[in-house]
Amino acid sequence: MPKSRKTQTPKPARKTARKSAKPTSKPQATKAASSRSSRARSSAAPVRPSKKAAIVALLERPNGAAIGDLIEATGWQTHSVRAALTGLRKEGKELVRDKDAAGVTHYRLAAA
Repeated sequence: MPKSRKTQTPKPARKTARKSAKPTSKPQATKAASSRSSRARSSAAPVRPSKKAAIVALLERPNGAAIGDLIEATGWQTHSVRAALTGLRKEGKELVRDKDAAGVTHYRLAAA
């Protein structure tokens, strides 16, 4: 059985834009434009505190914080909170673990 051959139609040639060999220079920003951008940044809303900062704040409490407290504050899963605690240890912060009467482990930062 012979193979059938498709007749190939020629494809239209593509027109591509070529960059010029000369480097283009960026237009200089005017003084008015630069002052507008700096004012826009200064009147922006304050940056929200990071989740890591929220964890550190909870750990600085006298009784520290349980994993459940840290999960509520960050919205993270348990393994992510534990990884954040490991990251704090690697940064040189000393964490203390204590169990309360109910058997719940509380983490807190050791007093420096």
